[in-house]
Amino acid sequence: MILVTGANGYLGLETIRNLRRISPETEVSGLVRSREKGEKVSEAGAEVKIGDYFDPASLEKAFKNIDVLLLISSSTIEDRVKQHENVIRAAEKSGVKQLVYTSMVKASEKISPLAYDHAETEEILDRSNIETTISRHTFYSELFPMFLGNALDTGQWHFPSSGEKMNVAFRTEMGEALAGILADPDPHRGKTYELTSGSAHTFTELSEMLSNISGKKITYTDVPVDSYVEQLNKAGLPDEVVGMAKLSAETVSSGALDITTSDLKKLLGRKPASVETFIKEFLSQH
Repeated sequence: MILVTGANGYLGLETIRNLRRISPETEVSGLVRSREKGEKVSEAGAEVKIGDYFDPASLEKAFKNIDVLLLISSSTIEDRVKQHENVIRAAEKSGVKQLVYTSMVKASEKISPLAYDHAETEEILDRSNIETTISRHTFYSELFPMFLGNALDTGQWHFPSSGEKMNVAFRTEMGEALAGILADPDPHRGKTYELTSGSAHTFTELSEMLSNISGKKITYTDVPVDSYVEQLNKAGLPDEVVGMAKLSAETVSSGALDITTSDLKKLLGRKPASVETFIKEFLSQH
């Protein structure tokens, strides 16, 4: 049996739906924190199991009779490594045979603030007695609007990048790739994948794409992270949102997302969708 943690999130649901499509005979369950959060998981075709990353006993109960576990990294930054370690230890105690972990591209290089928790989790997995597969993800295309802000309205795009390139990929395709790994896990044991789309771009290049596709001139200005954060605070955004935006900006500026591999293409069996495709879809809805 396969279990997907964080099952009610976007990536978890995409993974479950794709798994049911490509391997309908496979038994799939999804972990959520409460029964109320399990409705979409059940609709996607998975058995709902209840467990919390902060509650090891609940995890051990949920992991009983699970062969392959997908650990989707916690979206809660506080005590993130401890949450992941709780999952890994519970998986060991429950006899899970293989664990797939969603990490971040270039995690082991530790060049961005978001990489450290992932790198430490990978190290814990390396010391564990479970067969592992590391699926390192670049930023999702679906996060692009957060970077964009109100640029489509003003024609001015201010975001920190330090001139670095960014590779983004569709979260839907990440879910499809994960489903493929889970459906036939043996060939992926001990493997580390860096999942990206086919190209990385500077923000100036992205602004040119936006201009060409939207028909409206979008001018990009590279700004310091501190100035960017100051503007977000002035806009009255919640501290949690500002904090995540700051980490994202620092990650882009570190060059951590300037990476392009063929791993996602190989797992999908086709070329991943381009950022141009996402921009066209995004603009068609706005």
